[in-house]
Amino acid sequence: MIAARISFLPTGVKIMIKCMIQRKATAQRVLLWFFMVWVVLALNSQAHAQPIYSFIVTGDTRTEPYMPGGPEQENDMRDILKIRYGKKGETARLVFDEHELQLVRVEIKEKDGSFLTLNYHDGWPRSITRTQNKEKRVIMREAGRQWVFDRVAATISKAARGVDGEAQFLVHCGDISLFGLQGKRLDVNPYWQIFEEELLSRIPPPDMYMNLPGRVFAAVGNHTTWQDEEIKGLLTTLPWLSQFGLRHDRRIYSFPFKNSRFIILDSGGYDPSGTAWSSKAPPFKAQMDFLATELKEAERKGTKHVFVVYHKPSFVRVGHDPLPKDQSPHNILKQYAAKLKIFVFNGHNHTTEQYQVDDVHYLVLGGGGSPQKFELAKHPSQNRELYWQGLSRVEEYNYLEVKVKGKKIKGLLHRFRPTQTNKPFEVVELFRR
Repeated sequence: MIAARISFLPTGVKIMIKCMIQRKATAQRVLLWFFMVWVVLALNSQAHAQPIYSFIVTGDTRTEPYMPGGPEQENDMRDILKIRYGKKGETARLVFDEHELQLVRVEIKEKDGSFLTLNYHDGWPRSITRTQNKEKRVIMREAGRQWVFDRVAATISKAARGVDGEAQFLVHCGDISLFGLQGKRLDVNPYWQIFEEELLSRIPPPDMYMNLPGRVFAAVGNHTTWQDEEIKGLLTTLPWLSQFGLRHDRRIYSFPFKNSRFIILDSGGYDPSGTAWSSKAPPFKAQMDFLATELKEAERKGTKHVFVVYHKPSFVRVGHDPLPKDQSPHNILKQYAAKLKIFVFNGHNHTTEQYQVDDVHYLVLGGGGSPQKFELAKHPSQNRELYWQGLSRVEEYNYLEVKVKGKKIKGLLHRFRPTQTNKPFEVVELFRR
């Protein structure tokens, strides 16, 4: 009876079990041996299986000035507004609730004659609108950032519980905090604290099989260093990044995962122009040498996918200008695109854009919750933009889910468009290779 039921097994296993039967081994011993063989085969199969995993990418989740208090704190608030918005912050109109005695609105007149209105509750701006020629447009709402954090936390928590196909970690393109003016470290900075409260505290620690020290990996954004040159906020909020060599004077790092390699660069701190690669930690040339070395090593090891992250984009049409051509990592990346699948993730410009240049795939993912941009840059990239493709842009908050299955890869953008009431949530495929 037992012999009739083992025909589906490999020949070597069948011979071993038949020998046991001929020696009149008990059924229990046969079952035990069968179980041991099955375990060995299963482990062997897993060792040769294609790497399958997914991760999430988003960027620019910072908000605007945190200003708790009422009329008695007005002078302090104006000092913050002056540093954040310059001269126009000095002349801002502050409105306080007469009963609760707390800030409810800040009105700022822009150079072009438009008005920026920040609506406050409990010290935080809950929404921001821009009014121009009597037309009002929402450019930020707290619900957008919270939706991104809710979905990211839920997805990673599912992965931690063993749900197949869910993203295991988050890659952040930079700008989590507004600045270090009101405190630098996590224990005193309100912007890092709200990031911890809304996201980090809801994500389980990495499991032993990931071989990673954390579940969130961020690039240094220009706001990360504003009033915090030693990046104490980032280092105290995501302390595991120091295990990859991240320091205040070396703001780059890399790590392997499965059949992929992640390379994180630093495009520079706060710069009023917003366009130059201004990092000195290390300088541009040293970072490009580091990038070339990492790409050569990935090629030598047969790495299938390379993900490169830096804050300021090489290609973009809306918001700040793109990086100057002589300050763009693209000059290095395109040299390796024939042998490696290279994907670049940027932020900084608070919009979402997609490009494919010299077979390198670029995604600007600035829709994590910061005030959104809709105005064309002074010197926009002339390359074909693949996401909006010339259509009118709308308010959108999103995150990218990258799914890897061996050599195959695809990107799914999860987006929330509050103004599209009939279909506010949608998932669209951006690439498949």
